[in-house]
Order: sequence, then C-alpha cells, then structure tokens
Amino acid sequence: MKSFFSGLILASATLLLAGCNSSDTKDGKGEGKEAEQTIVDEEVAMSTELKKVPLPCEKEKLYTAWRQIGVAETTKKKTLDYKEHTPVLFISTDLDHDDTPEIILRGEPPYAAIYSFIKDSLHLITFVDHHELGLAITPDGAILRNGVSSDGASISEFIRLKDSKVSASGAVRETFAIRNGAMVSTGKKYQLRNDSAMVEVTADDFQKVAPQQNATYLEDIEGWEDFRKP
Repeated sequence: MKSFFSGLILASATLLLAGCNSSDTKDGKGEGKEAEQTIVDEEVAMSTELKKVPLPCEKEKLYTAWRQIGVAETTKKKTLDYKEHTPVLFISTDLDHDDTPEIILRGEPPYAAIYSFIKDSLHLITFVDHHELGLAITPDGAILRNGVSSDGASISEFIRLKDSKVSASGAVRETFAIRNGAMVSTGKKYQLRNDSAMVEVTADDFQKVAPQQNATYLEDIEGWEDFRKP
C-alpha cells in the first residue's frame, strides 16, 4: 500500500529508517529490521478507510462540473482539458463528518477531483491534472496533494474541511539546485492561508496546523464505484 506523510514527517521517517539500517549493517543485529517493521505496522494501522454515503446528485451534474474544470483553468493559461477525460470512478463520502457529502472523482490517470455538495450545488475543493502530483486522504479526512511543480520544486499541500468548506490550508515548497554534480536543497518555504492569501510562516507554526497523520493515495483507497454504470 502506498502512502505518504506530510513533508516533515516523511523526512523524519526516512532518517529513522536510514539509521536503523546502518545499525543493522554495523552490528550484525536485527534491531534495524525490528524498528523498520514497527514503522510499517503503524502505516498499515493508520491507512484511510472512507465511509460511503449515498450520492447526493445525479451523475450528469458531476459530469458537467468535471468538464467545467478545464474551462475555468483556461483563463489561467493552464493546459487542462477535462472535457477529454471522462470520469471513471467515484466515491461519495463525508470527509469532515458534518453530514454533507464530498465526492471524489477519478478519470484516466492522473486526472482526479474532489467536490463538496452544499445546497444542491457542487463546489470544487481541489484537483490533480498531471502525473507529477498525487492526492491522498488522512484518516481524519484531511486532503493532501504533493509532487513536483512546473519549475522543478517539490510541493506538499494540505486542505482541512469544516462544514464542507476549506477551513485551513497550507503548503511546504522546497527548491533544489545542482552543485558539484549533485542535487541539493536550497531551502524550504512554509505557507499557511490567511484569508485569501498564502502567508509564509515558520516550520513550527506550520506543524501546529498541518496534518500529522499518515495518508493514503486515492488509488490505494478501496470501495471505488464505476462512474459509467447506470
């Protein structure tokens, strides 16, 4: 099962695993393997399971909203064209447990989108439109999106919902450069949304708000239904 942590936790887990493997090699003992197994067991125990709820609207309304993503993003000069990518799978769930559904749609890889359904209307929360990005869900319903931006920086974003609306969001952006033939980090920038703008914050302030749970990629979540079936 594939899964990912928020950027800081992933780095910590990687260092821990590296330390365990090094100890195992030097001492010839199984301590490293035991520690590694503990981490794997924790990931499995925290894998995301989505409770399904009835689809709140006709599929035609979802299909129309899906096709409009490309139209909206064209004004930002992006090369999206959701009209050419029909939804294939869906899950109707309630990510923030407010009795209002969220609908997760997947098309042919990498296309995916998440909507909330409020007062008989669909509202786009987030989407993925290229292979360098991935969407995942934490056990408490937070949405994570991570990957590589168009300028080669790594980016890890989170979205928290409350009453089916975005209540908090932020991102970690890390840039890289080639020095002496090796790729090295040139710095991390932590941002949280304040009103309508993203504001740079300290790593500590970011961690206070960002999800600290293991998350599961959409393709590894079970229970998908075929959007094309009646």
